[in-house]
Amino acid sequence: MTVNVVHMPTRYQQLRQSVRRLAASPEEQVAYLDSILGHMTSDGDVSGYGNDELAMELEDIFLASADMIDHGELTAIEKAAIEPLDSLLEKWSGKKHADFWARSALFSDTRWREVRNVASTALAHLPDEQRAIGRSG
Repeated sequence: MTVNVVHMPTRYQQLRQSVRRLAASPEEQVAYLDSILGHMTSDGDVSGYGNDELAMELEDIFLASADMIDHGELTAIEKAAIEPLDSLLEKWSGKKHADFWARSALFSDTRWREVRNVASTALAHLPDEQRAIGRSG
């Protein structure tokens, strides 16, 4: 008998994935958003849903960054590398920046180019490795 083991990503991997998605091309971002939101409509067209899911994923896991540092999953330097990205997304949150969160903005809004650049810089500080609580280093 074969047993399939599903490995859930660690918090570090979730954090790195969310930064990587923010650094991705507009096409990759749309494909990802379609893949996670497609079930929400009868025809699978989720272009009316905003891009805020990309920011919310980062926010959700980044809230745990202090605890991740305490448990050896993240370094203070890595957290500091992500902070400018978190601040940038926070700066453009809210209804007054609704145009930034529209799907078309991924392709045309220069603020998304800035997000991708800042995310790419942060990603360069996040090695692609598995980390779990109690990691040494």
